Amino acid sequence: MFSKDTVTLAQDIAVHDQRFAEVQDAKGMGVAYVMGKFDGILGLAFDTIAIGKTTVFGSAIEQGLVKDPVFAFYLGDEGDGELTLGGYDSTKFEGDLTYVDLDKATYWQIKLDGISLGDTYSTDATTGIVDSGTSLLVGPSAEITKIALSVGAKPNVMGEYTIDCKDVDSIPEISFKIDGANYSLPGSDLVIQANNICLFAMMGMDIPAPGPQWILGDVFMRRYYTVFDQGNERIGFAKAVKN
Repeated sequence: MFSKDTVTLAQDIAVHDQRFAEVQDAKGMGVAYVMGKFDGILGLAFDTIAIGKTTVFGSAIEQGLVKDPVFAFYLGDEGDGELTLGGYDSTKFEGDLTYVDLDKATYWQIKLDGISLGDTYSTDATTGIVDSGTSLLVGPSAEITKIALSVGAKPNVMGEYTIDCKDVDSIPEISFKIDGANYSLPGSDLVIQANNICLFAMMGMDIPAPGPQWILGDVFMRRYYTVFDQGNERIGFAKAVKN
């Protein structure tokens, strides 16, 4: 069922007559939606894949409620994060932003020149999306299996991988080559540690072509401040400052 309401972002960005879908039974959407403790999803991709008409941020642009058609994420590492609407916060990154044109303006999809993990793994050119709604790094199941085995990570029943916490320091650096530039993460970024369990922060998912093959989620965005420039259909990256 579709409804309309005013959606207020932050304190003063009031988006009027925003159309959205109401879901009373989330069982058909998967276990995460049934068990998840949240009230809904506010997507930040493009209107081209919006069901209904226009996304909330798209409506904010149309209604002149933001300075620029841009939003940006700073994901704090064990600290507060920040979502900026209508621009970006230059105090949250080092140096200059490097922009990459989108491959498709559906999700925030870009071309990847290649991915490598130390001297143990590499892949040819592929595609990926940058997505704040994905916690881990996601790639084709066969490729993630290769990477996990190369560092000694083992699968669990949830389709994730764990690694012995004493082996974290031996995980090599992973590098994503984007538009000729390398965006690297130290091996320690590939582990989420809690309650003496070390979760390997990469997960397999097979997305049918022509969809994106990789998802650069929060693990990547925590290291790199990310600017989503909707007006110019591009993404900007810069090394995030530490909390």
